[in-house]
Amino acid sequence: MAEIKSSDERRKEIIGAARQLFIDKGYDATSTTDIMKAVGIAKGTLYYHFSSKEEILDALIETITDDMVLRARKVASEMSVPVVTRMVGVIKSLRVASNGDADIVETIHLPQNALLHQKSHTETIHKICPMMLELVNEGIANGIFHTEYPKAAVHMALTYSVVGFDDPSVLDMDIIQGFVYNLERLLGTEPGCLNQFFELFCQ
Repeated sequence: MAEIKSSDERRKEIIGAARQLFIDKGYDATSTTDIMKAVGIAKGTLYYHFSSKEEILDALIETITDDMVLRARKVASEMSVPVVTRMVGVIKSLRVASNGDADIVETIHLPQNALLHQKSHTETIHKICPMMLELVNEGIANGIFHTEYPKAAVHMALTYSVVGFDDPSVLDMDIIQGFVYNLERLLGTEPGCLNQFFELFCQ
């Protein structure tokens, strides 16, 4: 008798199989038929849960970013820790490769997985921006930051953190120092206040 799985279990199984196929073959070279065969399900079962390969990709990216958000939220909520230290910790938590997912990070960066790469960036920025904005507003309330445009500052800083520093091979000290210099001006803080951000790139 065939094992009956819940809808949630089946979705996770499909996402897990797709993830491995994207790693092994690349997103573009993987078909829905490949995913069905890997899971051992019929076409109707796959399409009951996902309408397309891109929808499976979206679910995979959401799973990865949700894990990031949980880690980031834990760091951000430690109110006994200074706000700048928590900001650094939140951005550190976005480093998927340091949290046991190096395989999917390497896959995301492959040229044939451009859509996977783009969606990962977009989803990460969308979900982390509100959390970083809370921290910046806390810094403003405590007199650490002085900016009339906290939302814009957060979006620009986070976008550059996620996209500009995406490839560690292009980083040098001049770029890192320039980033910290400009971030201090975006947030309107004293020079040297954000030196902790060097930890993100100089390890």
